[in-house]
Amino acid sequence: MQRPIIAVRHDDTVGEAALVLAELGDAALPVLDKSDRLIGVLTSGDLLRAGGLDDTVSAVMTTPAVSVPDTAALAEVMTRLVTHGLRSLPVVGADGRVVGMFSRGDALRIMLTPDDALAADARNLLDQYTGARRWHVTVVEGDATISGGFADESERRIAMALTRTVPGIRTATIANTPAAAVAPPS
Repeated sequence: MQRPIIAVRHDDTVGEAALVLAELGDAALPVLDKSDRLIGVLTSGDLLRAGGLDDTVSAVMTTPAVSVPDTAALAEVMTRLVTHGLRSLPVVGADGRVVGMFSRGDALRIMLTPDDALAADARNLLDQYTGARRWHVTVVEGDATISGGFADESERRIAMALTRTVPGIRTATIANTPAAAVAPPS
């Protein structure tokens, strides 16, 4: 679940809310009333359908908000995400205040083993560096092994250094790859 809560007010303008949503890169934001109670959810789709940037959030938000109590079991939260076709939803405490946002990404992270999550983080970082999926990373008990084609020793060192920056990865090595088979002379 994502914390701290970043929310918008029902009387904010669409333009103000669009800036917040774009800056965060989130799928949705909870919409709060003057008492900090959840009254709706603002999605990027709501913003795209808005008539103008000067409209208020309350005029374009999705209401009623689909939310889950902070005591909900994980299965219930995931069911609500899928059943309602949502990418994220607010988590509400007993007092009616939003305590977090739970996303599909949060659900996937829970389903992964810690080593799987570390490998995904490392692959993402390496993909950002190369601009493409050139290298593969596996992690076992915090020890990462990187495989794939490297142009030179410098690329191997860069891949290992980047992988070691992922919190939770203890070591990073390059997989031993067999030498290319040489065709016999004809």
